[in-house]
Amino acid sequence: MSSSRPLGIKKASSAYLKLISAALVTMSISVQPANAQKSSITLEDALKRTLSNNPDLVVFEFKSSALDGESKMASLRPEMSVGVEVENVLGTGEVSGIKDAELTLTLSSVIELGDKVSGRMNVVSSKKAQLLTQRRIRTLDILGETTRRYINVIVQQALHKTEQRAEMLARTMLQTVSTRVEAGASSPLEKKRAESALSQARLSLLISEQKLNEYKRDLAIMWGDTNAAFAEVEGTLLSFPNSLSLEQVLSQLQSNPHVLLYADNYRVQEARLRVVQASQQFDIAWEAGIRRMQGIDDTALVASISVPLNTKQRNLGEYEQQRALLDSIDYQKQAKIRELTRQLNQVISAYDQALLTVTTLQDNVVPTLESALKLARDGYESGRYNYIEWVTTQQQLIDMQRTMIKAAGLVHLRSADLEALTGIPVFSDSPSTSAQSSQ
Repeated sequence: MSSSRPLGIKKASSAYLKLISAALVTMSISVQPANAQKSSITLEDALKRTLSNNPDLVVFEFKSSALDGESKMASLRPEMSVGVEVENVLGTGEVSGIKDAELTLTLSSVIELGDKVSGRMNVVSSKKAQLLTQRRIRTLDILGETTRRYINVIVQQALHKTEQRAEMLARTMLQTVSTRVEAGASSPLEKKRAESALSQARLSLLISEQKLNEYKRDLAIMWGDTNAAFAEVEGTLLSFPNSLSLEQVLSQLQSNPHVLLYADNYRVQEARLRVVQASQQFDIAWEAGIRRMQGIDDTALVASISVPLNTKQRNLGEYEQQRALLDSIDYQKQAKIRELTRQLNQVISAYDQALLTVTTLQDNVVPTLESALKLARDGYESGRYNYIEWVTTQQQLIDMQRTMIKAAGLVHLRSADLEALTGIPVFSDSPSTSAQSSQ
């Protein structure tokens, strides 16, 4: 086995690509040489295109703008009001007309106590931090999906090559059988079987090509294209890194963005609770102005203040509600950690099982069947083995190669799942299993 370096995400201008590069750098599909055809793309290309044209991420820009507007509203002090009051006009008797009119011009507002502005600003600030974490999670999800679709294309490319080989072997078998039938050494029935096997192989090849085109389109859709403008994706399928144990992954779980989101949720709810606490402090409403008394031809100043009663009792219900919501977040976090632990356990187990399958097939089963196929073909040509032994051995080899390729794809898919779940690299850089594709 020859080791090949894992496929990494090269440095990009986008800040989010730098962030996700750390999470996906150990996706171990190794890059092919630089002289690959121009119509091919790399994982880095796919991720860049996805980041540059994805409406789900653009939505966060609008959410950020909405929070900027909320921040402006939260920073506003109580507004000033101007009032005009006219009394003793258009009455009867002594107060008829406007001769005894009283005109009052006032200015009023509210004095907020309890640092309410600061409390509102803290809520918005916490929401902004929460939004960044939500965007990071969504970015990981989107790029994780791009990586999975990229892997699907690589796997299907390998399967397509296997189908091409199966068609070639079926064609060679038909030629050999036809020669023996013409020489009278084999039954015409064997030729019919060989012709049927070739037709089936060609059908499988056509279906494989259609699936490959489907997976390419699925990948291109991630950046908004309906047609794949590339011939193939670059990568070596049978190259894997060392996996980490569940314990090693769990030790880094506190930095998981899904877990960090609960810390942001806690800070937002805590800020809301402080706003409710601040609202228990009464505000002072004041009014001041000047009054013109027409009847006595004098003016005077007027002023008033008012404060609400039982403010604390009136806000008690809202305080209890916000307090309960705050206390529940820690339990939600614990439940999320348990769910993540279960998912990580399943993914790591599936990764290990798929890797074991690939290693066994690659080291033992496929090489043995390759040797057996040569013996069966030589034996058939010399008359020592019959047609059934040859075709059965050949079909077993093709089936095992398909199984090995699909298992290798599962290893990479589970690797992508782990990185999407954790948001951090969970595989070391040193390859534990590395080999060139048998194709």
